[in-house]
This record gives sequence, structure tokens and C-alpha cells, in this order.
Amino acid sequence: MDISKHPNECIFYLLTRAARRGSRAFKAAMEDLGLTAVQGRVLNQLWVRGDIRATELGEQCELDSATITGVLDRLSALSLVERRQDPSDRRVARVYLTPAGKKLAEAVNDRVVPANTAFLEGMTDTEVAELKRLLKQL
Repeated sequence: MDISKHPNECIFYLLTRAARRGSRAFKAAMEDLGLTAVQGRVLNQLWVRGDIRATELGEQCELDSATITGVLDRLSALSLVERRQDPSDRRVARVYLTPAGKKLAEAVNDRVVPANTAFLEGMTDTEVAELKRLLKQL
């Protein structure tokens, strides 16, 4: 198919559409927790990985340094995370969940699987595995 005549078949369009739908679905799963989708992603990474360098956290969440800094500032103001100097390198900040952050991050983590399942409803396990395999290649 000639995508110059069928722009909705363009891979960039399809990926953007899928990403927007996924973001809306995850945002809906986070809404009643009072979190944005990005905040939920950051808290989930911290829940799964434990304390982590701020730069590494940004990389894991696919966020640039300015964005991760702003997200961490907001989560810190909500007393959900705190930054501390890395004991092995004082120039580096590590991010830790506070007790309140751990509780909320656990609630976020509990919603990840159901949110994924709902988003992928209608696809077989084989199709989901193939989709993940193909996306990881990009």
C-alpha cells in the first residue's frame, strides 16, 4: 500500500495513535490516585527498582532531564519522594520513596497489570507477545 496516498497507514501515525491511546488508558488508571500518568510511571519504576539515581530514573521512564526534574520536584513537594546524595558519589542524587510514596507506589503497581490487560483487550496472548517483540525492535 502506498502510504503517500493513505497517510493513516504511515507507521509514525499508527505509533502516535497507539501511544496516545495507551497514555489515556494509563492516565485513567492513575486518576483516582491523584497522579498523572508520568507520575505513576515514575513511582512504579521506584517501586520495582528501589532507590535509583535520578538520571537513571529519567532514562528508565524515557524522560529528559528537565522533565524528570520537574516530576521529582512535584512528587517531592507531595512528600512522596526524596532526593539524597549518593553515598559513593556526592555529586549524584538518588531518589527514594518516602513511606507515603511507598504506599502510593504499591497502589500504582497493583494497577499496572489490570491497566495493561484492559488496554490490550481483544488481542490474543500470541498477538500481545508479537506486538511487544516488534516494539522492542524499534
